[in-house]
Amino acid sequence: MEAEDILAIFKFSAQERKILLSFGIQEDVFLPLLLSLKSGGSWSYAAEESRSIAVKDVTTYYDEENKAGYTLEEVYLFIDPEILKQEGSVYRLEKCGRKGERELVIRPYRMILKARKIVLAQVDPGKKKIFIREIEKKKISLKGTPAYSAAHELEHLEKGEVRGLPLWNFEYIPQA
Repeated sequence: MEAEDILAIFKFSAQERKILLSFGIQEDVFLPLLLSLKSGGSWSYAAEESRSIAVKDVTTYYDEENKAGYTLEEVYLFIDPEILKQEGSVYRLEKCGRKGERELVIRPYRMILKARKIVLAQVDPGKKKIFIREIEKKKISLKGTPAYSAAHELEHLEKGEVRGLPLWNFEYIPQA
């Protein structure tokens, strides 16, 4: 690794720490957000005094005329999350980082989450900026992939391990 890369990492880490401290919350609850930003995906964290989950949503903006675009990532950090309402059921295959194979699970299509604090980080790769702020409201409605991700991470917090039906329980059906 080059010296300029190391310096850039130190500078980024210092900015990150300053931003996190500005929220006046213990730093460890930000771990899911940091992991989501750096490694992708959604994450959860539990300690004796608090729990948190980060849930990622993505939207691609594409200009057909210019043939260019970008994918905006929105990462919601829910501190001490609680499910207020769930609706629908979607059968889906998921893979948890701890397991080698995907498993069939049933997740809600829509979910309303309440949290002590909600922080939103918006990553704009076109501008190379991460906009971060606390959301005023304490309830968020999620649907589709963010709802599935939230349910998955909440299952980690409640049960530890996510359990589903392993893929090898499926049957191949040849078609002509």
